[in-house]
Amino acid sequence: MSQNAPQNDELSDLPRDKAEVLARIAASHATLQATLGQWTDAQLTGPTDAQGWTIKDHLTHLAAWERSMVSLLHGRPRHEGLGVPEAVYQRDEIDEINAAIRERHKDCSLAEARELFADTHRQMLTTLDARTYDDLLKPYSHYLPDEPGDDNGSPVLDKVMGNTAEHYAEHLPWMAAIVG
Repeated sequence: MSQNAPQNDELSDLPRDKAEVLARIAASHATLQATLGQWTDAQLTGPTDAQGWTIKDHLTHLAAWERSMVSLLHGRPRHEGLGVPEAVYQRDEIDEINAAIRERHKDCSLAEARELFADTHRQMLTTLDARTYDDLLKPYSHYLPDEPGDDNGSPVLDKVMGNTAEHYAEHLPWMAAIVG
C-alpha cells in the first residue's frame, strides 16, 4: 500500500492500491458486459426510459464520461473527452452535458456504440497502466490546473472510480428498467 493512501473517512471507500483500482474496474466492467450480453440487439436499441434513452444511449454516455477521465489523466480538457462544446461543459449543468453527449451519438449504430465503449475502456486501462497509485492520489488540479473549480482537494482517483466502476454500477439498474 502507498504511504499516500487516503486516510480520512470520506475517502475510505477508495481502493487502497493500484491493483485494487484495476480489480474494481474490471469487476464492474465484467458485470456490465455480462448484463449487456443477456439482452438482444432490439432490447439495446428499441425500448426507452422516460427520458427517451435507450440502453445504447447509456453505453455511449458511459464511454463519454470514461473518455473524459482519459483526457483528464493526460492533462487535456475534459470537454474534449466528453465530446461536448467547452461552453456547455463550463456551465457545469450535468443534464445539459448528458443531453449533448446523447445528441452527438444518437445516430451511431449499436456496433459503433459497442466499439466506442470498448475502445474507450482500452484507452482507460492503458492510461491507468502508465500511472502509479501515487499519481492517482494527486488532486484534479495537478492534471488540469486551469480548471481549479473542479478541484475539491480529493484524489483524482475519486473521479476515476466515479466515471468507471461506480458509473457502470449506477447505470445498470436504469438499463435493466428499460428492458423490464
